[in-house]
Amino acid sequence: MSTVPPCRFSIAASDAPVELLPVDISPYRQGNCAVDYVHRLDSGVAGPELVITALIHGNEICGANALIHILEQGIRPVRGALTLIFANVKAYQQFDPQRPFASRCIDEDMNRLWLDQRLQQPDTQESHRALELLPYIRSADSLLDLHSTTHPVAPMLIYPDRGRNPGFADRLEYPFPHLIYDLDSYHTGLMISEHERHTRSGVSLVAECGQHFARATTQQAISSALRFIYLHGMLSPQVELPDWGYAADSHAGHYRIDRVLQAATDQFRFAEQVQGFELYNKGDLIATDDQQLIAAPFDNCALIMPARVPIAGEEVVTLAQRTDKQPE
Repeated sequence: MSTVPPCRFSIAASDAPVELLPVDISPYRQGNCAVDYVHRLDSGVAGPELVITALIHGNEICGANALIHILEQGIRPVRGALTLIFANVKAYQQFDPQRPFASRCIDEDMNRLWLDQRLQQPDTQESHRALELLPYIRSADSLLDLHSTTHPVAPMLIYPDRGRNPGFADRLEYPFPHLIYDLDSYHTGLMISEHERHTRSGVSLVAECGQHFARATTQQAISSALRFIYLHGMLSPQVELPDWGYAADSHAGHYRIDRVLQAATDQFRFAEQVQGFELYNKGDLIATDDQQLIAAPFDNCALIMPARVPIAGEEVVTLAQRTDKQPE
């Protein structure tokens, strides 16, 4: 019997319009690899090994749309190889527009289990699938993992603060928030952290492309993917780089992730209605958790991806410090 807590997420309807619905991806089941829903596009010319992943969470539809766009538009690397992975397909196939958050996962969060000790004893749908995909993740020079967010906030780029990641992120000219973390002090089971532990000279990035069910999120994912390929010198000059799906706003800047808060009880409540990127000074009240008051531990404390329905024992918000000056 599994010792992993069940996948517990809100099954309520979305607060935002559901503009994106899953499409039938069964035509992409059989790629050219030994694992279902994995496609390796080899140029036949020496170059980097890139991997772009989607559907680590089954209700984050935009990433799947970006991979479909690459496959159907015949976009191929001009050097090196590009591998496209549809990850948690089983969760994606259970999507219900009446309960759009419920298909995030089957048994557990697939972006928390990328650890040797966890994958040595796979006992859930997600851990078995991760084990299938592990060789592709570890052998990639660079990895881009496409995601989306619960709340309609600015897109964001997330990456470990080491190696080529900061420089590559700057070259990407990504006009949205950059969230930077120390490899051993944030979620150690992130897929990009697993990749980062094994890459020698590549980059490890998550692109959060906008609200899960917003139409613009697909364009954001496509633009992020093509620019990732382009900056590795692997995109044909005949392929046009599309505009970002969203316009930059005052949240653009650099943030250093400090910690993740968990709800101690089901009585956790934010002090005000939040969506993400709200800033607090040290000592300002952020939330209450039953009788406990939770204050900002430092100045310029930003709330990142707050939970829409707090659940006892589960992650409820990430705290990050904005490190650059906000525009006047």
